[in-house]
Amino acid sequence: MNNKIYSLMALGAILFAAACSDNVSPISGSTSVPNMDNNLNIPQSPVLCSVIGVTDSLEAREKGCIWSPEMWGPTSGYRVRTGYDNGSNTSGIWIVSTYPENAYVDMIWPGNATAEYDSLALADVIDKCGGSLCGKALLKGGNSIPEYNHEYYQKIGGYVYFDFYLAGKNASGEFESVDVRNMEGVCVSYWGSFFELQLITDDSVAAQLGSAKFAISLFGTYSDVRNVCYSWNDFGFISRESGKIGMLPKEDVLSHVKGIRFVLSAAYEKQEEFKIAGISRYNASRISTNNLHPVITDCEPVFVEKSFCECEYSDDRIHIYTEDSVAIGYQFSLRFMDALVSSDSAANDCLNRTFDNLMPYIVKPGSREKPCDNPLPVFIRCSDGTVSESVEFKEVSTGYYSKIDSLTQDAAPIADSLIAHCLSL
Repeated sequence: MNNKIYSLMALGAILFAAACSDNVSPISGSTSVPNMDNNLNIPQSPVLCSVIGVTDSLEAREKGCIWSPEMWGPTSGYRVRTGYDNGSNTSGIWIVSTYPENAYVDMIWPGNATAEYDSLALADVIDKCGGSLCGKALLKGGNSIPEYNHEYYQKIGGYVYFDFYLAGKNASGEFESVDVRNMEGVCVSYWGSFFELQLITDDSVAAQLGSAKFAISLFGTYSDVRNVCYSWNDFGFISRESGKIGMLPKEDVLSHVKGIRFVLSAAYEKQEEFKIAGISRYNASRISTNNLHPVITDCEPVFVEKSFCECEYSDDRIHIYTEDSVAIGYQFSLRFMDALVSSDSAANDCLNRTFDNLMPYIVKPGSREKPCDNPLPVFIRCSDGTVSESVEFKEVSTGYYSKIDSLTQDAAPIADSLIAHCLSL
């Protein structure tokens, strides 16, 4: 049973649990982009270097570099400091668009905004938002747009995309892709309605993924700006469209990323307010290899690939699974991977769509906060390239999921019936 859970966790698709601390330790890596001048009074010296992975080296000191995980924040300027600029000085520029392209969405900005691909296109907006990207989105309707289909848009709504690209454009004017595995994940600070955070992949990977996106859901918050962190392991393959849903190894996706996209759903006759206040690299806490306990006894530990906080698996979180919808989603997730057939079929399509429909309930427990101060290892990378679970995680998670299994048994027949229905197609 636990092996099924771990494989689904690797897809980043179930059981998101809130961690326990807002304290963050430093993340290595640069976040600079050339020519970030603006009027937000950012000190021009020392500089933020654009070479990923350089630490406090002689070269860094000679260049006057400072190192920070932050890519976007109140003092970042008008562009995201990705640290991946290809030398063209075209990375990190915000692009705002709608989906579908003809979606009748009004963007209501607090300042002047243009649609040009230029770092100053949203400068006035960012200034008026105090260094954030903020505004309102309104799905238009009524007689002012004759071709507006009220029933259609009530059903699907419209989406607003907020994109930035990591490397920028090449000599042909096309956005280049980069390998983002060393980011280890991403932290975002946001306010407003439901967001979906997607990775924009290059064309070759996008073709294999079909309608699926490598993404994660950011739940709505209106009381205050929410700060959340996700490792790439927390991301999963999500599809909101018809068509083929492809799944690739995580490494293949992460090594071909062009940019990052925030997706906001615009509501009919309602102004959806939003704010994108911060973006930084994930704080994967560095755990010493001196005292690791891999389950695989001949594993020679090299580093910790994924960590967890004990409070994520405390008994006071189990009550969430008493809700029928969450229990059904959990039991279905245990059966999902084994039920998939080897080829594209109506059965697979049904299983994937059912899984997508249950996802909002499965992830209902909440989103991951910034990692705790005393994380423990989940997966340990061994010197021979294999990965082992840690003894600590096996012990904690086995007891936790056994309790959930027992609590959700009444939902098992319903999950079985959903599986059987899909397999009968």
